[in-house]
Amino acid sequence: MAKVLGEPARYVMEQSIKKFQTYFHVIFFVFMGLAFIDGFLLGGRQLPLALILTGFFIVAVPLIMRLMNKKLKALEVERINFRKGAVGEAVIGYILEGFPDDYRVINDLSTPFGNIDHVVIGPNGAYIIDTKNWKGVVSADGNGELLLNGKPTQKTEVKNLTRRIMSIKEKIKVLCSLDPYVQGVFAFPSAFVEARWGSTGYVNCMTDERLHDYIVENKKTNKLDKKTIESISQAFLALARMDKDFGPADK
Repeated sequence: MAKVLGEPARYVMEQSIKKFQTYFHVIFFVFMGLAFIDGFLLGGRQLPLALILTGFFIVAVPLIMRLMNKKLKALEVERINFRKGAVGEAVIGYILEGFPDDYRVINDLSTPFGNIDHVVIGPNGAYIIDTKNWKGVVSADGNGELLLNGKPTQKTEVKNLTRRIMSIKEKIKVLCSLDPYVQGVFAFPSAFVEARWGSTGYVNCMTDERLHDYIVENKKTNKLDKKTIESISQAFLALARMDKDFGPADK
């Protein structure tokens, strides 16, 4: 089994929790602030102002509750989407964990250039994997970007990942005094992939089932030796150590 560091999907779950916490903190402090002002006015015998504020409470609370319910529904949808993303990352993480012993896997790597779902370093090179738990058919648009069910995605996914990979590669080059080729991969656990290799530029697209063959069974002639694999791995881990919540080795 591969040597694994980091917990898959930690980032997406943390984002889900933070959004809920932020929203409820805002609502709590708004109500507490209004209640304090109302009590202060009553204590200071400023009855007219207190009555006005109380009336405002009576009118505003139903509106606020309606707004809260609407916001909660939106947050729940977003939370479900976060969970779906987390499930996809966990599936990919489980597959990568089964790679041979000479492979290194880093899950959920937070870098100054953005979060990376998975990094794999082994004899066949270094790979940065972004998991997309999309449903439907993934294809190329003819200009190097992705289509989902024939429609453009909200973000320029290929361009964004390529930019992150290039920035990370430059940092790795400095940290380990090597210039490794880093291949970008979009992994789709729940979609049918029609995007052919080369149609999405620097990033290849594939289902989760193809990851093992693509990475481990690759017939590259220029294999990385153990020392190089370890040096590149340590450079990626140096980036991971910038994240105070990044966990110790799991495997």
